Amino acid sequence: MTIVDNSGDVPFASLPEHFSFADFFDQTNPRDPAAAHEKLVWQLASVLFDQLTIPVELQQVDKVEERLRMDNLSTFWQKLVDDACSKHIAMGRDSEEKAIAALSGHRIPDACAHLLDSRDYHLATLVALIGTKDSIKKDMREQLNEWQNSQMLSEFSQPIRTIYELLAGNVCICDGFKGQPEDRMDSFIISKRFGLDWRQAFGLRLWYGIMSGDTIQSAVEKFAEDVAQDKETSRPVAWYIEQKIPTLWNDKAIDDREDLLWGLLKLSTFGDSNVEEVLRPENSQLSPLDIRLSWQLSQALTANGAVRHTLDDEDKADRTTLAFAAQLTNEGSWLDAVFVLLHLSADEVRAKCIQDHLAHHADKIGSEDSQSFHTLINTFKLPASWIWEAKALYMRSVEKNSRGEVECLIRAGAFNEAHRTFSKEVAPTAVVELDYDTLRTLLSGFHDRETTISEWHLGGEIYQDFLELLDSEKKARPVDNALLARLLAGLPAVVEESRHPAFMERVAIETISGVVAKTVIALGKKGEVGLSLKTC
Repeated sequence: MTIVDNSGDVPFASLPEHFSFADFFDQTNPRDPAAAHEKLVWQLASVLFDQLTIPVELQQVDKVEERLRMDNLSTFWQKLVDDACSKHIAMGRDSEEKAIAALSGHRIPDACAHLLDSRDYHLATLVALIGTKDSIKKDMREQLNEWQNSQMLSEFSQPIRTIYELLAGNVCICDGFKGQPEDRMDSFIISKRFGLDWRQAFGLRLWYGIMSGDTIQSAVEKFAEDVAQDKETSRPVAWYIEQKIPTLWNDKAIDDREDLLWGLLKLSTFGDSNVEEVLRPENSQLSPLDIRLSWQLSQALTANGAVRHTLDDEDKADRTTLAFAAQLTNEGSWLDAVFVLLHLSADEVRAKCIQDHLAHHADKIGSEDSQSFHTLINTFKLPASWIWEAKALYMRSVEKNSRGEVECLIRAGAFNEAHRTFSKEVAPTAVVELDYDTLRTLLSGFHDRETTISEWHLGGEIYQDFLELLDSEKKARPVDNALLARLLAGLPAVVEESRHPAFMERVAIETISGVVAKTVIALGKKGEVGLSLKTC
């Protein structure tokens, strides 16, 4: 899905303008509870943040996008709580409790059927209309007030009272009454009394606790307020806490972890939500070091525009990127870590981090035709110079292969640095060992770059002239006086103390000087040395 843009100096990875959150999930192990929860996370993100395709005939309808999104969330949430709803129905002690369990899953026909089983036709008729009109809620609130004032509610069982409260739009607390013993009623929290989890408790607000024209945000705000005021005891704890799955570490703040599903709902509602706090891995993973889902969600939410980052938030996003890259590196997925680092926000930081990462894993890059090399160049669109520089560092620090270092630096376009190693280490050794083929091969890599190399006259030029001198003598060609003049002038400068020449470099220069001296003497005897050369 990611697009890598290399139009600038440093490639940058980002998601396309249009994508679906649902496309992120790849369920490899459907029985893994972590994978099952992650699927729900991406599906909910899709419901809340994906761009909607609105039919032409509905585009002029008032608040059509909000209504469609509300319908989509209702459908998703009904599936989300379906299993819990079925279990509660099975465990219901009477038809009224079974009806409440059915309503917690938005199964209104099932709720009516259970009430009909108990021959409560009037209540079944009312339940069939639940959540359809605001006027019904208003009428039922007035009816409940009348029953309360006339002390008739004490004659109702708690399940029946609860159903009437749900019809009135009260999905949180059923208030009691302190009066005569025979009229006294206990207060109770609906979700706690009937054993509903936080998803079912939120569903009550989504389906019955808000007005017909209200949005998803209204239900989220209502639930958040009730939880904050301890009116709702079904807190949205992390899935692994709810399922009693032990974490891989001793989390001293485990009671503060919130379900990532609830975190997404808060991000869609509250503009001041702390993105880093919501997406932290402790809310969804058994280990705080598993950053993958947090990083993917952060990237997707940012690209979608659901979350707007300030400068400080970009720094936080970069810290998440670096943490995930480190995780992948520790797992041995160094190539995937390069992809992650491509998402760093600042060009300079991105380039530095990727180059450092390549340097640390240069031994794994392989040859130019390897899959890793192909991925770095063609998929991640990294400059080839970065890869060759990393391989050069590996040749120098690990392999101690000076020739390989020079070859890699030449491929990287770092001609000055390549020339420095060539003239200080490779060329002197080649001269002493009479390995002139190596000299010729490496010198060919500097072709047409001589003018860009600051000390070419004290290195490459001398060794190039030396090879030409040897070729002239071998093939009995006339020796170029200008070539001899350059050698006679350059050789002493190479071994000046200010340049700190190494031992091998001194030996090589002495060897070359010996050959030049013999040539000059031989030419002098023949009288073929020019006046300028005699002067030198």
